[in-house]
Amino acid sequence: MFPVIRFNLKKVSVLFILLLLSSVLHGKETADYEFIAGKVEFINKNGSEGIIPLSSPGKAYLLNKGVLLVIKRGDKQIVLRITDVQGEHLKCSVNNEAGADRLIYGEDVYYSEVINSGIKYRDAKRILAQLIKLYEEFIFKIESTEDPAVLANTVNSFSSELDKLLPEMKRINSRYPELEKFKLSPPAELLNESAMLEVLEPRLRDAFFKIQMFGSDENVKKATNDLHKVLQKMNAGGR
Repeated sequence: MFPVIRFNLKKVSVLFILLLLSSVLHGKETADYEFIAGKVEFINKNGSEGIIPLSSPGKAYLLNKGVLLVIKRGDKQIVLRITDVQGEHLKCSVNNEAGADRLIYGEDVYYSEVINSGIKYRDAKRILAQLIKLYEEFIFKIESTEDPAVLANTVNSFSSELDKLLPEMKRINSRYPELEKFKLSPPAELLNESAMLEVLEPRLRDAFFKIQMFGSDENVKKATNDLHKVLQKMNAGGR
């Protein structure tokens, strides 16, 4: 029989989901922040839709369905909307009801904080996406090892990242009080993030079950105890 540490898996799973729902932070990006997301490829016949392979995969967490992008064509700006995301490829359409603008193969496409400033919950969408990526990486690392030392280091790193979020939680909960019911009734603007969280939840629970099986290792035990303290702090002071 595998040794068991004193860790409530059900409670941890719920707390982690609550963290994802309530720890919506302002990013460090300034109002004029922008970068090249990629270049236009695979244009449809009328030039209104295209595929953009990402040239900045590290910024993928900013590039979700509904986010606006821009092409700079001389003094003119062509605004695109992301309609779907498949791995490192973005499907985009020209955000122009008149349909006058057409995509041109090879043009640079920019993400701009300015043109996305009017999107409701834009900071929530951005950081939820970043947090989901953090959780995916955590789960992958746990799933990919049987080494107690690696497990302990992964949990320690994760605890450290989560602990950094705690000072912002009270302010964010005050700013978006409606997100307290996110799990039951997410706003339309965050339905995509809600669906991603539902997919993550069982894998997250399985990851903690695996960690639990290595509970006889002193480093793993200490790491999980430290993480539990962070979760308790979050539950007590972040809501």
